[in-house]
Amino acid sequence: MSLTPPAVVTAPRSGLQMFQEHLAAGGGPRQPIERLLGIRPIAVSPGSAVMRLTPRQDHENGAGILHGGMYATVLDNACAAACYTTVPEGTRIVSTDLTVKFLRSAAGDSGVLTCEAEVVNRGRRNVLVQARMTDESGRLLAHATCTIMIVG
Repeated sequence: MSLTPPAVVTAPRSGLQMFQEHLAAGGGPRQPIERLLGIRPIAVSPGSAVMRLTPRQDHENGAGILHGGMYATVLDNACAAACYTTVPEGTRIVSTDLTVKFLRSAAGDSGVLTCEAEVVNRGRRNVLVQARMTDESGRLLAHATCTIMIVG
């Protein structure tokens, strides 16, 4: 009779664990778009994420205010991060819609903007997330809802 030790089974890391380890190691941008635009993950918890952006002049539109695409990108990025905390690491997700309500303008000298996102509903394949972008004084600049599909 041979005594074979039991196989060690390790559970895959979750997206939440991956984010937490990244932040514990000093954080910073994780994706090319975050590096390009200066988006920084700040905090995560199950079903939520916080991102920050310090607007620059090259983020502004022709009127000298933060381009709407910047708002949308940061909000979408935060929503995706919140969703990612609910799935195993390596899971592929994609936004299927994003609705942004622009409430106040910001500019390159507006200071740090904070975007907080939270999962509203987590289905098997679709995740509904909402996010808020505020300035340093806590004024609401934009609100978004996003549907994210888990694709694999």
